[in-house]
Amino acid sequence: MKNKKIKLKTLKDIQNLRKNLTGLLGNKKSINLKGNHVFFEVRDNDHLLMQIRSLLQLCVFALDGDGIMLAPKNNNASKEESITQVLELVLCILPDSQMYYMDKLDEMLSKLKYR
Repeated sequence: MKNKKIKLKTLKDIQNLRKNLTGLLGNKKSINLKGNHVFFEVRDNDHLLMQIRSLLQLCVFALDGDGIMLAPKNNNASKEESITQVLELVLCILPDSQMYYMDKLDEMLSKLKYR
């Protein structure tokens, strides 16, 4: 009976942690409406990581390649400035909150295994 109560409490703690999750895959109520935001949809964490990986691969390709890879309308920007913009975008979309949530979830569930 005690083990069942501990599991129930852990599940409630996980639900509370999920409820307070912020970020791309988090709680829509947590979005700060101050300022301008650009949104894009991802299906799940794997899709988000694929998007981030693709942006990083693009930066590596741009740095290694001989081409300039600049749009005609953006001919005043250097390759480095364009890559910096992409890297700043990647930093903004990193799933910090989701990773924290997953670490906490793993920690809580690993305690249940041995009880």
